[in-house]
Amino acid sequence: MKKSTLIISIIIILAVIGGIFYWFFIYNKTNTVVDDPSSTTGNKFNPINRGGNGRVATSTNNNGNRNATSTTINNNGGGIVKLPKLRLISANPVAGMFASSTKIKPSTTSSTTIDQTILRFIDRGTGHIYQANDLNLNIEKISNTTLPKIYEAYWNKNLTAFIARYLKSSDDSIINFYAEMRKTATSTASSTTPYEIKGKYLSPNITEIAISPAADKIFTWNIENGKGIGYISAFDEKSKVKIIETPLNQVNIDWPETSTVLITTKGSGVANGYAYSANTKTGDSTKIIGNIVGLSAKMSSDGKKLIYSSGGTSISTKILDIKTSTSTEVIFSTLVDKCVWSKLNINELFCAVPTDLPNGIYPDDWYRGAISFNDKIWSLDITTGEVHLMANLLTLSNRSIDATQLTLDPKENYLYFINKDDLSLWSLDLNQ
Repeated sequence: MKKSTLIISIIIILAVIGGIFYWFFIYNKTNTVVDDPSSTTGNKFNPINRGGNGRVATSTNNNGNRNATSTTINNNGGGIVKLPKLRLISANPVAGMFASSTKIKPSTTSSTTIDQTILRFIDRGTGHIYQANDLNLNIEKISNTTLPKIYEAYWNKNLTAFIARYLKSSDDSIINFYAEMRKTATSTASSTTPYEIKGKYLSPNITEIAISPAADKIFTWNIENGKGIGYISAFDEKSKVKIIETPLNQVNIDWPETSTVLITTKGSGVANGYAYSANTKTGDSTKIIGNIVGLSAKMSSDGKKLIYSSGGTSISTKILDIKTSTSTEVIFSTLVDKCVWSKLNINELFCAVPTDLPNGIYPDDWYRGAISFNDKIWSLDITTGEVHLMANLLTLSNRSIDATQLTLDPKENYLYFINKDDLSLWSLDLNQ
């Protein structure tokens, strides 16, 4: 072999080895760096106490301390199904959803069980009930009982009953209806719609509904003789007990912790708002915070912290320590309507954060649909201040998503939300 040929061969071999080294050890790393949202001037998202040119590091496989789990499953012998990180469950407008977990055997020959997450939701236009799960992409219609114009639905823990709020066709007044799902007389394993809906009408004075942490009771806000009255009862209003009476009537309510309900005046960017807690046993109420323009608030599942946002011409988001009455600014700006607290980790919450804040009055312009957001999903650890980017919804869906009504499944593997723009239903796998 000529000396020149030998030299060329050695150079080619070294180049190939170098290319392989670059691919496996430099280019193809699992950790990526996400652009700091502070590059969008409208949101002023400036992570603090982080090095590296103002950028936030996140992993493509495991966000934060969450345990990554495989989403590749065997579809009952029908091949391997890879569920997407962001999944469009219903393109049609939906009214309320709730998730539950159960154990199933993946096949008749298997002796082991696996966890399955079941999500039930209601078509807003027809009232038909659908079911999705996290083992395949199938969407089942399980009831075709027609209840048109439903705009809210609140499910119990077993997904066997719900409260629907819909508009009466004759005068557009609000109807509150308690519904139970019952097996049809002809129900079989192969039935396409194995359930029918039976129920009764609830008090017409109900203006707001909140579900207990165990999803076995309801807290309702009724307007009676011009006053706001809070009741606790079963889903069908049995065992109804009044716990609070107040001159306030335009409020939002929540039931974050067994012994505490949260009552917040409806937020407006031109008025001060107030938040109160009420004991579910004694009815004793306490003001938590007040004199906040455009107030929106949600309490942690242990009742010790409050995330709240103020409005007006901009948005500010803060965490309140209820015991010490001290507030800490959150490093992103979003309306608290777009957040949900974890129940498994009381110091963690998830928020849909706009990439930009258009000029407007908040939250009024967002409520009435004059302003829409393009969101990313972030998690926040309130003890450390750490944030993790869970998803860029625009990148994953190739469409603008304004996420609201965020909710988690019991094991907190999935985040469900509704796109405010078209009321479509989505799920986000938090472990991918």
